[in-house]
Amino acid sequence: MPIGTNNIYKLLNNNKIINKRKAEEAMTKLIAEYTENPEQFNKIEFVDYIRKWLKDKAKQVETVTIEGYEGYIKSLIIPYFEPLHLKLYNVSIKDIEGYYNCKANNGRLDGKPGGLSIASIRRHKTILNQIFQDALHNGLIKSNPCEYAKMPKIDKPSPKVGTIYTPEQCKKLLELTKGTILHDMIYITFIYGLRRSEMLGLKWDAIDFDNNTINICHTVVVQKTVTFKDRTKNKTSNRTYPLLAEIRDLLLERKRKQDEYKKIFGNCYIDTGYVFTKEDGNIYFPSYPSHCLDKTLKRYNLPHIRWHDLRHSCASALLLKGWQMKEISEWLGHSSINITMDIYSHINIEHKRELGNSLNGMLG
Repeated sequence: MPIGTNNIYKLLNNNKIINKRKAEEAMTKLIAEYTENPEQFNKIEFVDYIRKWLKDKAKQVETVTIEGYEGYIKSLIIPYFEPLHLKLYNVSIKDIEGYYNCKANNGRLDGKPGGLSIASIRRHKTILNQIFQDALHNGLIKSNPCEYAKMPKIDKPSPKVGTIYTPEQCKKLLELTKGTILHDMIYITFIYGLRRSEMLGLKWDAIDFDNNTINICHTVVVQKTVTFKDRTKNKTSNRTYPLLAEIRDLLLERKRKQDEYKKIFGNCYIDTGYVFTKEDGNIYFPSYPSHCLDKTLKRYNLPHIRWHDLRHSCASALLLKGWQMKEISEWLGHSSINITMDIYSHINIEHKRELGNSLNGMLG
């Protein structure tokens, strides 16, 4: 990025260097200094560059992604760095480490004491790293301070797994919701261990009634806006299940009901192609199943679970059925068996305890 003769003369005039010989000497010196350290001419504020990067990034990534970036940048990153008045070229490794440590110790926005998890701080690091890599690519800095900044040491908490429903508890829940769309949502979520976004993203063209398969390849998610994506969370999340007989019957009945609603609503029916829809064909807002489940549990005084805990309940049931961790990992669509082991290690211990009890008296 050449500094340009005109820019040099402007700099010289600003410094009131009017003597031609001295001006030429100063110009030579400035060019040498620029070659050695071009950042001295970079007056860009760090937070201004963050805002510019965010605006440019919005043209390159999906809406749900940029909304996620905005959440971190506007509520956490900019409020921390703006009072520091740092120039882009002047942000150091210590500045980045200071940010990490601050968020690790006191980064919560809900008013509660304590800091953010290491997983959350890593997401901040990903964003900051992209910002500095962009500045590096544009020749505005010589190195990326994120590259060598150390993450804070935080004791890794046990993976959060809420209350897990046994198959018997789930059967009771299904009995109480029989005849409702919530019943069908719970049923298919528990059997296949689907994420909520995957369950809501299930489309009729992903179900093969001839070959009895069901493909998980589409999701419905929400950040600030609802986003429909023809892909899953990761490559391994895109998976095909056998269409079990009980699920096949459930889906055929749902299709029959949708056909009835199509006749009732006529031209007003919105044919979205999704399995779980309102009477007029519109898809449910992503938070609907969770709210509906919460109301049902309170109504019948049942143990509280989150919607995602139905997925955990599926994993627990499979483990107690004798499935191996690798098989459960593939069934749930985890990107790595390590994720499955981390989340369900406590369930695995219970399973091993049951297996161990079967050895009692073997040598007695």
